[in-house]
Amino acid sequence: MKGHVRKRGDKWCFVVELPRDESTGKRKQKWFSGFTKKKDAEQALTQKLHELQTGLTIDASDMTVSQYMEYWLENYAKASTRPTTHNVYEKRIKRYIIPRIGRIKLKDLKVIHLQKMYTDLLKNGAMYREGGISPITIRHIHGLIHKALQNAERWQMITRNVARLVELPRVEKKETIVLTREQVQALVESVKGKELCIPVLLAVTTGMRYAEVFGLAWKDIDFEKKTIHVKQQLVRTKGAYHLTPPKTKSSERIISLSESLIGPLKQHKAEQAQSKLLFGPSFNVDGLVCCRPEDGLPYSATPVRRKFRRVLEEAGVPDIRIHDLRHTVATLLLETGVHPKIVSELLGHANIGITLDRYSHVSMTMQQEAIASLENAIFFPKNAL
Repeated sequence: MKGHVRKRGDKWCFVVELPRDESTGKRKQKWFSGFTKKKDAEQALTQKLHELQTGLTIDASDMTVSQYMEYWLENYAKASTRPTTHNVYEKRIKRYIIPRIGRIKLKDLKVIHLQKMYTDLLKNGAMYREGGISPITIRHIHGLIHKALQNAERWQMITRNVARLVELPRVEKKETIVLTREQVQALVESVKGKELCIPVLLAVTTGMRYAEVFGLAWKDIDFEKKTIHVKQQLVRTKGAYHLTPPKTKSSERIISLSESLIGPLKQHKAEQAQSKLLFGPSFNVDGLVCCRPEDGLPYSATPVRRKFRRVLEEAGVPDIRIHDLRHTVATLLLETGVHPKIVSELLGHANIGITLDRYSHVSMTMQQEAIASLENAIFFPKNAL
């Protein structure tokens, strides 16, 4: 958002550049006049720009949904969300929202517009294939629209948030694939000596997220204390990879390092040191534990997925993602009687409730065992001893 001060006659005024008209592409300006001193006009301009940028007061009488969403992205979402989240918002706005309801005036947006858009997306929303997008993606898009309109309502640009009244499609709960102990053992045996050995071993022994595994640096591993400090993750935004803080505050955590992982890690570190001597100081400049052996650059998701699928096929285990091993770790720990609080801390969940809700199938088994123990204590006290 820009503006400038100008003198007209014996008075000073300023002009603010507004978003371009979507239908004509022409610039839109708003003039403010009547200042006797240049200094007063400059101060008023600064204040007005601040109001516009923070959404305190905006002339929304002719603003379209497209113009508002772009304004919201730049002036609210950019400052209040992580770069990866902002990137996802931007893609969804440009891909799904603007083409369907972008031309509607913000003040004229109704529930039926959103309802029709979601119905259309369910049938024809897919970009690179026939058919629509999933109900869960619809809900993510709706969450974005709801948040944007909530801000518009708070800023008094609209009288109500119509997104509150939309009926959303049902989401069928997808069953999480969890490997058995035997399958995990087969996977570990299959990955030995292969390129993805270290990432897979890290995933099955720590429960770290995919982005945390591939963002882990050697400086965050303490071999003496046998700990891993999770304090960064590898994310991709607009085609480039960045190291950012973990997903949430609770995601930054210290994890115990498995004894069986120390040997392979030290060997892997020594191999990387040899590669650095061969390729020079540009090899693995970020000091990542898991990087491409041919050049030391961060891994891209697609090649990792392809290589991991081959490992799974050789091991004869179900087709899952490296990130899904996290669910296997949690399930196996809970089934062996580890307290949910410990599992929650290991996974980096914000609270124990998330862990219990996500792995309710395991907690129900634990409940049944607890009730059986209580039953023995009450009705069969001799057996309980």
